[in-house]
Amino acid sequence: MTAPVTITLSDHISERVRKLAEQRHTDISIIVETILQESLSDKLDQQDWIDLSEPDEAAAQEMQAYIELHPMLKQKYFGKHVAIHGGKLVDYDESFDALYDRIAQAYPDEFVWMSQVAEEPIETFVVRSPRFVQDE
Repeated sequence: MTAPVTITLSDHISERVRKLAEQRHTDISIIVETILQESLSDKLDQQDWIDLSEPDEAAAQEMQAYIELHPMLKQKYFGKHVAIHGGKLVDYDESFDALYDRIAQAYPDEFVWMSQVAEEPIETFVVRSPRFVQDE
């Protein structure tokens, strides 16, 4: 049995998943399902499982700040990667990796929202599960 699920991924992760799907000549949903299956099978036996039922207020606040800043960011930084911390733009770069390295050094134990500025603030992916129909 399958169930359709809609998730929102960061630009960096969505691009990596797309590239992996292209390399393997398969559907994105199969890649995502495989990664989750492998990850969950290892984690279910561990006691240090993260409780995702509690909301992450820091992430929610930074995401909301990014959404509010998006019109300005779109005008000035379209296509660039930006970092939002404390509700403010703290850094940007053409390269996600370069930005990540600076942010990890400047804010090692704090949540910082990082995203590539696109047309819409939050890109939504609809991943449809493949259906196999057997001819009768």
